[in-house]
Amino acid sequence: MGKQREIHATDNPTKRAILEFLSESEMSYLGEIIKNLSLSYSKGIKNILEMKKDGLIDNSINPPKYNLVQKD
Repeated sequence: MGKQREIHATDNPTKRAILEFLSESEMSYLGEIIKNLSLSYSKGIKNILEMKKDGLIDNSINPPKYNLVQKD
């Protein structure tokens, strides 16, 4: 399925906007997608995880994880 057909395959405007954004930038961090599309984190991650499950997008890099340093 070509990129244009994938973009038009969804009726969800948020998912369509994410697919269009990724078709222009090819790869992007979650924060960049959310910021550029003015999405809340919860709405952005929900749609991205659904699209990943549906096989429309994939990720190749695990984002870094942060935690607090425990001081004695």
